[in-house]
Amino acid sequence: MKIARAIARLNIGGPAIQAVLLTRELADAGHSTSLLVGTVPESEGSMEYLADGMGVSLVRIPGLSREVSPMADLRALWDLYRWLRRERPDILHTHTAKAGALGRLAAFAARTPCVHTYHGNVFEGYFSRKKTALYLMIERLLARGTRRIIAISPRQQFDLTNRFRVAPAARVSTVRLGFDLNGFLEVAEKRFTENDGHPGLVVGWVGRLTAVKDPVMVPQIAALCTGVEAVSSFVMVGGGELQAEVEAEKLRLNLNGTLRLMGWLRDMPSTYEQIDVLLLTSRNEGTPVAAIEAMAAGCAVVLPDVGGVSDLMSGSPEPRDGYSIYDNGILVARRTPETFADALKWLASDPQRRLQMGRSASAFAQQNYSKERLVHEIEKVYASVLDGINAGKNKN
Repeated sequence: MKIARAIARLNIGGPAIQAVLLTRELADAGHSTSLLVGTVPESEGSMEYLADGMGVSLVRIPGLSREVSPMADLRALWDLYRWLRRERPDILHTHTAKAGALGRLAAFAARTPCVHTYHGNVFEGYFSRKKTALYLMIERLLARGTRRIIAISPRQQFDLTNRFRVAPAARVSTVRLGFDLNGFLEVAEKRFTENDGHPGLVVGWVGRLTAVKDPVMVPQIAALCTGVEAVSSFVMVGGGELQAEVEAEKLRLNLNGTLRLMGWLRDMPSTYEQIDVLLLTSRNEGTPVAAIEAMAAGCAVVLPDVGGVSDLMSGSPEPRDGYSIYDNGILVARRTPETFADALKWLASDPQRRLQMGRSASAFAQQNYSKERLVHEIEKVYASVLDGINAGKNKN
């Protein structure tokens, strides 16, 4: 197959990792692959180094970026259309909202079959009610010309088909994310060999410092854990437009000795080696990559029950006040600083249970989020789309 992949920008996050990884792995599997990208704004961290490291060449589409700009968007649309007409790929696979919109319009005009992956959605936690309704209407229209829509979790598939009614269930497939987990699994093995069920809790938070991730809540949670002997420190890894607000909240709550902001770090296995628990505070998520990496590295997780996050939990829940305890971590239903702090205090009180959670988490990540499974399932989706097109041609 000749496969083109488009993403608005290779900023730090799961969509960029998936776009680069799939381009590389499908090429290794014998397919012809191309990765079409826009530009990463200066305010965001770039993952283009990942493409360089994997030997993935980038096809630059000027004007393709996250920001809305009519002239730049029209230029990007025209460039995408011309590229598709010239190269004639069998399938265009788009990732993220902007590339999904422009890419699918260009594919429709060029008569190129298109597949689109929702890594999350912008229907909650991003915009006003009117703007959200507009985006939802646009997505429903775009879905009509999309051969297959990919959700990255069962919960997300339910939301797209039943809750937001973006597309009928027959055209939506669930394909979980996949990663090269080897480095993280090595960290887990070291953790378990050393039987690191030590007292004291190092809590890590990883992500973009942006509104939908709600990073300002982290200092508030840390303040509620101050004085709890078993909770030793908090670290935040990432950057973004809310960094100044997080710093101000840290200063206001006098957390200089408790909370550290590390900025963006590239060596994530080593990062997870330094923490015991991953904490996320997001208002909305698809499937958070940080949670999968942390679990693979043997960390227990404390996650908010938003978007597709519940699909990351394994085992039967043990309900508590505002949260539930699972085999591999804790899912927080009442997304308040107090509830997150209570969950962390519970974990801090039982080091051996926390270590047991880490073992379950690592096994769960390895079983469900390997790159080999991802490539196999994506190939099946592409083959199904092309088989359907060929069957339709034969009928005519």
